Amino acid sequence: MNLEPNEDQSLLFDSVDAMLASYYKPGFRAESVASEIGWSAKAWESVANLGLTTLSIDEAHDGAGAGASELYVTQLAIGKHAAVEPLLEGVFLPSWLIAELGSAEQQAALLAPLVSGEETVAVAHAEPGNSWDALPAVTATDGPDGTTLNGVKSPVVHADQAISLLVTAVDRNGDVGLYVVQRDASGMSRVDGRTTDWTHASEVRFANTPATPLGVSGAAAVHAFDIAFAKARIALLGEAIGLMDAGLSQTVEYLKSRKQFGVSLSTFQSLVHRSADLYAEIELARSIGLWATAMAEAYASGDETDLVTVADDAFVFVADAARKAAEEIVQLHGGIGMTFETSVSHYAARLTGITQAFGGVAATRRRAVASASPTTPPSALRDNAMTLVV
Repeated sequence: MNLEPNEDQSLLFDSVDAMLASYYKPGFRAESVASEIGWSAKAWESVANLGLTTLSIDEAHDGAGAGASELYVTQLAIGKHAAVEPLLEGVFLPSWLIAELGSAEQQAALLAPLVSGEETVAVAHAEPGNSWDALPAVTATDGPDGTTLNGVKSPVVHADQAISLLVTAVDRNGDVGLYVVQRDASGMSRVDGRTTDWTHASEVRFANTPATPLGVSGAAAVHAFDIAFAKARIALLGEAIGLMDAGLSQTVEYLKSRKQFGVSLSTFQSLVHRSADLYAEIELARSIGLWATAMAEAYASGDETDLVTVADDAFVFVADAARKAAEEIVQLHGGIGMTFETSVSHYAARLTGITQAFGGVAATRRRAVASASPTTPPSALRDNAMTLVV
């Protein structure tokens, strides 16, 4: 089975790569994350003009209806430049939740500004002191004037620029649901900050904040939530691989140009071996990322793939490689690799941020270990019914 991108997907990668390259010159990312909005408005306009904000949205809502492979190559280009524009968290992820749970009226109202790139939507699930897979501590209460939310969400990525928030909460029956909260809703307060990779995130507090249920609470909402975040983790693999590729490339060039004792660092055998080991690690991660993307395509085509388990297994493997890559590219650069002005520090910071995304490696590993995947053959061998003996 050929897992490499086809001609159209390669063309999409080249287009996104060329567009981002026109903006992401040395120092551009540092300037963007230090700005008021946390990314470049001009670069975001080009992202929308290229149609990238339509990829995850069906044609019925003026989207492109693209598959996991198209998202993979797009994220690969984003990772190559360590771009900070909120495509995955602000468009792809919320669009999947809205399309799966929202009513026809909600889909029309919420997806239109995402398609055009005029607005973004933030998904608020993580809570301080609460594990990712636990029931939310935020509560939803129905009253004569509608539904209100109470509690705290943190961190909520790019909440400071979102037109609305999709908030997970528990109703009085103990059912989990998703609720839409408008940016200017009463009773909502925000403390804005930054993540490990300098992108914006907020602590959001709700005090009798008016909210609108997105569809119904219960098993359907939980399933939609699980699938949407599985898709997001798989898309994130492309960004991680792009980051690792670019980080290694910059490191190799640095070793060739930097001299010590009158000779290039690339002549030191131990450094060459470390670079070669990192290259092998990245290639293994690439294979896992392509496999997970292929399985996501199969799931979208109606295959009975356990997408959550696929995403968890792949994310754990690639996140471990991302951590190693972040450490190695900084160490091989030496002290300069720690400075904010150096591009490689941004690659390392973003790779570290990916290991903490969507519940992070710890929560993902707990789910993976609890599943049957450690003792069953990979789904690429679905005709092989053998179970490993442990």
